[in-house]
Amino acid sequence: MLSHSPINAGVGRVTEQTGPMEIVRAKKSVSSAVNTSVEMNDTVVTARSRAELTFEDNTTVKISEQSKLLIDDFVYDANRGTGRLALKVALGTAKYASGQIAKNNPQQVAVKTPTATIAVRGTDFSMTVDELGRSIVMLLPSCDAAACVTGKIEVFNNAGSVVMDTAYQATFVSSVDVAPRSPVVLNIDPANISNLMIVAFPTELKSQEVDTQSQTSLDVNFLNQKFLDFDELNKDLLSTKGQLDKDFLDSDFLFSALDAATAAMIANADSILATNQMLPGYQASSLLKWNLDDENRLILRRDLGNAFEIWMPSEQDAILQANQAGVPLYQQINNGGTTRINITQR
Repeated sequence: MLSHSPINAGVGRVTEQTGPMEIVRAKKSVSSAVNTSVEMNDTVVTARSRAELTFEDNTTVKISEQSKLLIDDFVYDANRGTGRLALKVALGTAKYASGQIAKNNPQQVAVKTPTATIAVRGTDFSMTVDELGRSIVMLLPSCDAAACVTGKIEVFNNAGSVVMDTAYQATFVSSVDVAPRSPVVLNIDPANISNLMIVAFPTELKSQEVDTQSQTSLDVNFLNQKFLDFDELNKDLLSTKGQLDKDFLDSDFLFSALDAATAAMIANADSILATNQMLPGYQASSLLKWNLDDENRLILRRDLGNAFEIWMPSEQDAILQANQAGVPLYQQINNGGTTRINITQR
């Protein structure tokens, strides 16, 4: 019979670590270094460092910068090579490589993100999770000195599931109440599987048609909405016909709140439209802030440990690439062009 590991018993260890990292155990912070033991219910938090965890069954999980991983459950019988494993990636990017549990008891392994569960069938895969819990899950080939093979994973939530069995197939999961998107194969260098996928969303996934009827509010890309195309609504709001004929003593001034809300919606739509034109593909999760000053200059600012601020004409074409504390940023400005602004802050 299998039983939970004793309290405070190690279930694995840190086998790689590039810088300071925190392990939260029983609400206390534990310093970490190579060979530090990890236990059930530990939360591993990286900041500017990357790390690798190796569990007792030789399961490995590589964790990128700015990531958070929770070890929910781990039980392993070394004599039989069986047990169970449950992990949750709450933020950032993690690459999972199967150990003995997944190879001998794949149904006993579950890896979760805030919006999806991955059922493992003895293979490798990666997860990238943004601040809203939205997840990109990608199937990876498992390689050794002899060859590379590709297994199979199922990604599912309350709304549906998809199965992936081709190397570099990926799915995007925006909410627990929206089914994972149909898998597509990404043209990507494995070395580029990182938090950059949050900022520069893969074009293959971006080009997919999404069933808007099943979307939640978190799934709507407001940068692509054409709020100003509703001519009748605009006509009613801008019309002055009959204004001088009204007896304002008979007016219901309670409607002023609705008018204010409508005006705010139009102002917000103008702002969204301006963002879409000047900063194509802009995502608030990139932590890049922008505004226009009185001289119509575009001001870009990002504060992540260190801060930078850039001023330029609002019509300037450029590409902004930055890396702060290991967190990358890629942003096109207007039409992009050949002007490149590169910023690295450590």
